[in-house]
Amino acid sequence: MINIAIIGAGYIGHVHANVYKLINNVRVVAIVDSVKEKGEKLANQLDANFFSNIDELLNSKHINNIDCIDICTPTFLHSEMAVKSVNAGKNVFIEKPLSLNLEEADKIIEAAKKNKVKAMVGHVLRFWPEYIKAKEILDSGDIGKPIYAFCERLTVTPNWHEDNWGLDEKYSGGAALDLHIHDLDYLIWLLGKPVIVKAQGFYDSNLGGFAHITTNVEFKNGYCGFAEGGWSFTGNFPFTMLLRIICEKGTVEWIFRAGKNIEERNQKNDLIVYRSDGSIYVPYIENKDPFLNECEYFINCIELDTPIEKSTLNDAKESLKLSLAAIESAKNKNTIYLE
Repeated sequence: MINIAIIGAGYIGHVHANVYKLINNVRVVAIVDSVKEKGEKLANQLDANFFSNIDELLNSKHINNIDCIDICTPTFLHSEMAVKSVNAGKNVFIEKPLSLNLEEADKIIEAAKKNKVKAMVGHVLRFWPEYIKAKEILDSGDIGKPIYAFCERLTVTPNWHEDNWGLDEKYSGGAALDLHIHDLDYLIWLLGKPVIVKAQGFYDSNLGGFAHITTNVEFKNGYCGFAEGGWSFTGNFPFTMLLRIICEKGTVEWIFRAGKNIEERNQKNDLIVYRSDGSIYVPYIENKDPFLNECEYFINCIELDTPIEKSTLNDAKESLKLSLAAIESAKNKNTIYLE
């Protein structure tokens, strides 16, 4: 049995708690949250122990029975909690972004390496069935080399952050870091090492900094990509995701709308391959929850004692580096050269 402690009983903490219930040989045994009512409610639903802070958990008699700690807290708390967790010898899953800056990221990476624990970051697009299939098609060479890749992630202004921490740039990095990083991470996974970045966006301090941003990226191998992300939409605008990869002999496209905050992610929208010969291909893709996919992968690596090779700490640091470069470019209206 793999015993898990979840730190953070907010939206993503609930998502992880719900998918862990679907994985064999896994049990959530502890919930940590500074808001007692919220944390106790989730703990009671899971028949788990409640703790008001991470130190209380780490100093409790229950800590020896915990195999891993899943950090679902606001971004500004990731570094401190991750370092404490790995120093206690625990495997860790950290929600994206890994941290707010590269210095904090390095502290986490060094601590995990020193303590020889398994660590993974929740860049969920690497486990999203349609994004996986698109990469498989690209890697197969079936429609030739990529000419251009485009990703989009749009949503209304979030109201699910405790005390609106997400709308304070110093705590979240705003949409440019908290939201946009998903697609920048995917472009790296798809196209390789980024070398040139040029971004622009709409900045509003009341919305956490850059509330809407577009980023052009050139990669070391000469490929190019573009990502757009923002949470400045209002009203009933649905959470929107778009992926389009133009290749030498065809185009891959997926367009998805999933409720206010991807709570309707079980909807099925086909990924379509438009071949240059005029044919259209719709590959079969299992309609499986991407959060379940990523948590299953994490648990399997622990159970089988195999190395984590997807969404590693180093992967997450590279995505953070690109996101921070995009923010710098948009702020200073310049081009950033990463090497």
